[in-house]
Amino acid sequence: MRILMIADAVIPVPPVTYGGAERVVNLFGKQFTRMGHTVDLIAAEGSHAFGSRLHRHKAAGTSFLSRARRKTQFQLQSLWAARDCDVIYAHGRVDYLRAILKTGRPTLVKFPNPITQQEIDFLEARNKSCPKSDGLALHLISNSQRQLVRTDLPVHVIGNPVDTEYFTCGPGNGGYLLILGRISPMKGVDTAIDIARSCRMPLVIAGNIGSHPEDQEHFDQAIRPHIDGQTVRWTGPVNDLQKRELLQGAKALLFPIRWEEPFGTVMVEALACGTPVIAMRRGAAPEVVDHGRTGMLCDCQEDMIVAVNGLDQLDRTACRDQAVNHHDIKVVGPQVMKILETLAEAS
Repeated sequence: MRILMIADAVIPVPPVTYGGAERVVNLFGKQFTRMGHTVDLIAAEGSHAFGSRLHRHKAAGTSFLSRARRKTQFQLQSLWAARDCDVIYAHGRVDYLRAILKTGRPTLVKFPNPITQQEIDFLEARNKSCPKSDGLALHLISNSQRQLVRTDLPVHVIGNPVDTEYFTCGPGNGGYLLILGRISPMKGVDTAIDIARSCRMPLVIAGNIGSHPEDQEHFDQAIRPHIDGQTVRWTGPVNDLQKRELLQGAKALLFPIRWEEPFGTVMVEALACGTPVIAMRRGAAPEVVDHGRTGMLCDCQEDMIVAVNGLDQLDRTACRDQAVNHHDIKVVGPQVMKILETLAEAS
C-alpha cells in the first residue's frame, strides 16, 4: 500500500529539538515502512524521506497575501503528491486539506494539537459535499481530546507512540527532578520550581521558550530569576540523545500542566526510560499515568510535593513495562495501520 503522510511546514521530520508532532510522524513513517508499505511524505524543508517520495513545502509568512499564496500552492502540491496513493494520513493543518478532501481519496486526519469544533465542522462539511463520503476518519490522541468535540465522522482514539528501543531504561541516579518541553505559562514550569524547592531537590528544566510574547515574558519574570545552575538549571532546547540522558537520570518527570493537554508524549518517553511521572490530573494525564504504579495524579501543588516525597514507592521497572506493552511504536503502529487499510479497502 502507498501511504501519503502530511506534516506541517514549520518543523522538519524528524525534528532536531522541539517538534513533538513531527517526531510522531517520523515514528509512524518508519514503522509503516518496516511493515512493508511505501510511505511518501509532505513536510517542511530539511525533512528526510522514508525511502520514497519527499515533497517539501514552505511555511507561510505573517501577511495575508503570504498565507493565501502558500495555501494555494499547497493545494496543487498535495493533489500531485496524492495522485497514486492508496490512503492519506494527515498530521497537518486541517484547512490545507481542501483540495484533497474534494477528491474523496481515503483520508485519516490526526489531531496532534488542541482541537476546535470549527475544524470538525469544516471536515464534516467537506465530507458531505464529496460523492465518496465514507473515506474520511479522525484520529484523536486521547479520550480527553475526544470529549471536546461533536462529530458524526468515524473517530479512533489512539495515543502517541514512543520508540522504546531508543528510549531505554535508566537508573534515575541523577538525583534531580525534570520538567521537559516548551516553556509557557500553561506548562507550569514555575510550579515545578516551587515543588523542587519544597522537596529540597534540584530541578532541571529542558526545552525551548514558546513563540508567543507572553511566553518570553513568563520566562523572564517567573523562571529566569530562579535559574542558578545548581538548584535550578535550564538546558535550553535538547535533542533526542540529550532528552534520553536527562530522562534516564531523573528521579521523576514533573508534568504540572495548567490546561487540558491533548496527550503529552514526553510522559510516555519518560516511562520508557523507567522514570515515573508526577502529573496534574488534567488532559490526557489520567489516561497515561497508572496512579500509584507508574506515577501519581495530583489535584494541586501540595499533592505533587507529597507525591515527590513518596517516589520510593514507585517501581521504575513497571514504568518501563507500561511503555513497552502499551505505547511502543510496534504496538501503536499496527493499530493505526489497520484503520488506514480499512479506509483504503472501502474506497
